[in-house]
Amino acid sequence: MPGLFTYASVVALAALSAYVYPPVRHELTVVGIGRAVPQSTIPSSSSSADYVRIEDTYHCEDLHHYTPANLLFAACEDRPTRFGWFPPLHNIEPPVDGTQGSFHVIDPETKKSIRLSFENFDKTFVTHGIDVIPDPKDKKAVYVFAVNHQPNPEFTASLREHIQKSNSRIEIFRYKIGSPTIKHIRTVADARIETPNDIFAVSPEEFYVTNDHAYREGLMRELETVAPVGWSTTLHITITDLSASSPSSGIIISTALTGIKSNNGLGHVHGSDEVTVISAERGILYRTFPNTNKTLTVEETIHMDSTLDNPSYYTDPWATPSSNTSGYVLAGLARGIDLAGNANKPDAKDPPYVWLVRKGKDGGDWEKKIIFADDGSKVRTASAAVIVGIDPKKEGGRKRGWLFVTGFMSENMVAVKIDL
Repeated sequence: MPGLFTYASVVALAALSAYVYPPVRHELTVVGIGRAVPQSTIPSSSSSADYVRIEDTYHCEDLHHYTPANLLFAACEDRPTRFGWFPPLHNIEPPVDGTQGSFHVIDPETKKSIRLSFENFDKTFVTHGIDVIPDPKDKKAVYVFAVNHQPNPEFTASLREHIQKSNSRIEIFRYKIGSPTIKHIRTVADARIETPNDIFAVSPEEFYVTNDHAYREGLMRELETVAPVGWSTTLHITITDLSASSPSSGIIISTALTGIKSNNGLGHVHGSDEVTVISAERGILYRTFPNTNKTLTVEETIHMDSTLDNPSYYTDPWATPSSNTSGYVLAGLARGIDLAGNANKPDAKDPPYVWLVRKGKDGGDWEKKIIFADDGSKVRTASAAVIVGIDPKKEGGRKRGWLFVTGFMSENMVAVKIDL
């Protein structure tokens, strides 16, 4: 979740334009102005069989369910790095050399997290969005793409204010299922990868990445945050040399999508070539589809009443013509307006929402319901959520699932059993 909500500027803009420009009214709802802190849907008893706090999952920004192996993959920070250094939130105190986040593999049955060790990778690694796809040459292996907000060495050395602070880039790894280690394959870096947020991998040699803002900081960044502008971009990148040692070589980059404000998370839909694109600050899901030239065309938009982050899609394995619980799982903030003020406060609480959005009966309008909320005590922020379904035979015929929720500023991930 990038974005810098400045309360005074948003309120001032709202006061002037809410009644002149009706879409602003929706945006006020999205950022949570006037919204009370929600009551938690987490069972009150921490020993409940329907709730698990997953240990060793500190500041895990993104989460993916790799269904062929029934494993969850998460990118985590492991330490309070984000309160000092996280350029998407304009926290720009450089981290110490060697600061590394990590990948965690979580068994959805045991709810245990396993931290992976790196092979061939000892660089600073500040995590953000990831994607996980199968290795087409090995069914027991996957490729993991990850955003890395590495600081600019010139800034780290000089701490000059008027210098580019971050050298954000994409790291590509390969993981053999069951291994305790994950191997670094190569880095992808280019001046056009300015504010990377999330990744949609098509193959080991092709991916999309969002730039969530056109400006990294300053007055133009403030304007971009509060004004109804669509300056952010989604890039398409082809890798012509997966073994290239130079981050900028062996790549072809083009612009795939423009015109969206704060495009953020990217998601897959099983059995479809859809590229789900999220506008974080406007709370909009864009259903886009690739063209032959790799650009993306928006075919439908779904407007939500909170900020949004990384989307996932739940495919109901037990779907029938009369009962299909498949849908988008959308994590976000109940009060995004507070995020800028809380961005460097370890003790703050940012209450999360998770939505399940699915087609209505007979293909009608989209049904939207909140399936998870908290006051920020057990989960702070929500940047990704996935559902792992439970066989209805084990639940007396009821459609239920384990919902896994993580936050980029949460001390832990949680799993909650929910009705679908």
